[in-house]
Amino acid sequence: MTHLPLWLIPLFPLVATILLGTIAVISSGSKKGPAEGIVGALAVLFPALSFAVVAVLAFGMPDAGIRETLCNWIDIPLFKADIGFLFDGLSRIMLLFVTGIGTLIALYSTGYMHGDRGFARFFAYINLFLFSMIVLVLSDNLLLTFLGWEGVGLCSYLLIGFWNKDLSNCKAANKAFIVNRVGDIGFLLGMLCLVTVGGSGILNYDSLTAFIQMIMAGGHVEIVLPVLSLTGLLFFFGCTGKSAQIPLLTWLPDAMAGPTPVSALIHAATMVTSGVYLLARMGSMFALLPVVLDIITVIGMLTAFWAAMAGLFQNDIKKVLAYSTISQLGYMFMAAGVCAFDASIFHVFTHAFFKAALFLGAGAVIHSLAGEQDMRKMGGLIKKTPVTACVMIFAFFAIIGFPGFAGFWSKDLILERLFVSGPMGPTFYVIGLFTAIITAVYMGRLIILTFFGEYRGSKESEEHIHEAPASMLFPMVVLAFGAVFAGYLWADSIGITFFSDTLAPVVGSAQAYAATLQPHAHVNPMIFAGLGTLAALLGMFIAYKVYGSARVPAAKGSSAPEGSKATWTFFFDSVHKYVGIIPVQVLAWICDVVVDKILQAVQWTIGAIATILGDGATVVQVRKVRLQIAFSIVGVAALVLVVLLNGGLI
Repeated sequence: MTHLPLWLIPLFPLVATILLGTIAVISSGSKKGPAEGIVGALAVLFPALSFAVVAVLAFGMPDAGIRETLCNWIDIPLFKADIGFLFDGLSRIMLLFVTGIGTLIALYSTGYMHGDRGFARFFAYINLFLFSMIVLVLSDNLLLTFLGWEGVGLCSYLLIGFWNKDLSNCKAANKAFIVNRVGDIGFLLGMLCLVTVGGSGILNYDSLTAFIQMIMAGGHVEIVLPVLSLTGLLFFFGCTGKSAQIPLLTWLPDAMAGPTPVSALIHAATMVTSGVYLLARMGSMFALLPVVLDIITVIGMLTAFWAAMAGLFQNDIKKVLAYSTISQLGYMFMAAGVCAFDASIFHVFTHAFFKAALFLGAGAVIHSLAGEQDMRKMGGLIKKTPVTACVMIFAFFAIIGFPGFAGFWSKDLILERLFVSGPMGPTFYVIGLFTAIITAVYMGRLIILTFFGEYRGSKESEEHIHEAPASMLFPMVVLAFGAVFAGYLWADSIGITFFSDTLAPVVGSAQAYAATLQPHAHVNPMIFAGLGTLAALLGMFIAYKVYGSARVPAAKGSSAPEGSKATWTFFFDSVHKYVGIIPVQVLAWICDVVVDKILQAVQWTIGAIATILGDGATVVQVRKVRLQIAFSIVGVAALVLVVLLNGGLI
């Protein structure tokens, strides 16, 4: 069966990056800057072409998927790797929303970034971000995945610090970059462990699955289990960096320093979903590691609960959504921890729509208020920005799991899988359900403070409040539509199982193996749907009673004051400082003072002594031949005399 080549998918954003980067460089010295119409058209057209290729391939994809090897990449005696792509059920789902939502965010950005001096440079970064994410998802081996993994890390640094004249933005970009590099050490060491066990070929996903099946069939799991367990922990540590889980979550709230479309791209369509994707892609290996899975579940549970609590106390509208993302990622990792990889990816999919709608809606609010982000200075905006308000309200219903909206299907499915996962399942379920209540409270607070009541800003700013332009509203409306209907791709109660059927060839065997170790009890899904609905309604009721008629305290200064305590990451920042930063500084001091200075001084002293002794010997070394012969004769005579004397003594 003929099909479009897979390399077309990453090619279009790469070409856009080159073109837009060239335009940015050429126009950097111009006073007018680049023509925004041309730049915007290129920035939107090329991701749209990638989405079109993905859609065509997805429509005609065989059950076994499509594999394509472009060329040999590394070929040395002990290590071989190819540049190859894999398009199967998992990559199809991921690429559909990466390219689709990425295109909508690019379109939205043409209005949001209007008039910015770095207009072309911004879109070059955006397309490079999409290219890197496509490579990450489409790769058929871990090494190429790591290339895309590092690419999205680089692009996050460039985009978070895009407005680099502000020092706080530069610090946020540096923090995101450094924290992610710490996590990436786990990814690298995990690959090293795998190569140690099975050679370089095991880095290929198909080879890894075959290797796992081989050791399972041969009954030799216990032989490699210690190494595989270490491998699983290392890869998960890498995932905590990319997907902002405990302990490497401190960078994501600070990442709000970048333009709002960047936040939507990072949180909804690309970077933070990478960790969840990697766990699902390597599901066959993780299914063998019950201890590692328990750790993943507990970390996800703690992260979901902690981030939800933090979201209650944020005044910056983007910070609320940032902690919301961390919390929702916690749900996804909880699902992966009980081997419910399909439910985890399903929540990744639905979350992409409603979180992108929330961030773009927040950007429209900020745009209408001339950059104001403090919710205490908002209120009553539903009257002047009704479309934005409706988009965010629909997305609000989706994220809290209100019946019929996207989050209702995916979050309740995760809670159901948690409950039946084993002896600790009911505990995980209760904490997850309580976290869902908190989610409805802090998101209800955001909606109430932003859109209802009376406007709390200045009279001058109220006169300039306006709805966003069409280039911003159209993507928001499309995403709101997805926030309502995306969940119906997997609605068992009405007989739709498209999503589960699509993922079954990829994660089905891993989940089946996990089920043999811990059989699932039969439960009535309507009970979980009812309890999830009650949690959403209770959270909405609490938010209304607490914030609906309460007097909002006047904002004093910025909504995000300097200092780590304001971001609720102060504890983890302290842990990073005393566990990571200070020990590294001590080690660096030892290397600098003890190794470089003291040992170098000892080395210099020994060398100096040798030089002095050598210089002393050269004093008696002269260039006159007759004198040298005389010295030689005297030396030989002295030697003969010593021998004769010794012989006489004997």
